[in-house]
Amino acid sequence: MAKCGGIGETKDPDETVHHICHEVRKDVEDKNGKTFTEFTPIGFRTQLVNGVNYFIKVRVSDGKYVHIRSHKAFTGEISLSNFEDNKTLEEEIAYFH
Repeated sequence: MAKCGGIGETKDPDETVHHICHEVRKDVEDKNGKTFTEFTPIGFRTQLVNGVNYFIKVRVSDGKYVHIRSHKAFTGEISLSNFEDNKTLEEEIAYFH
């Protein structure tokens, strides 16, 4: 886990990340105006705040990716904070608002 406020190193998806993606997929699709053929996490980074921000690279179709920012409160509540569309596999997962 990253130090408080800093963003951690990129890691392979774990059960928590798969669960977050399952929880926020519909929100991302609704806000993007698209239904994705897949929604598979590829990697993630975390930021410790009042809970944990997850920055996750998600494959949404062959060769197409989005980056999502999701917050998981210490109480367990998961919410979508934002997303960035039109990402590539090679693009680094970075902090965004």
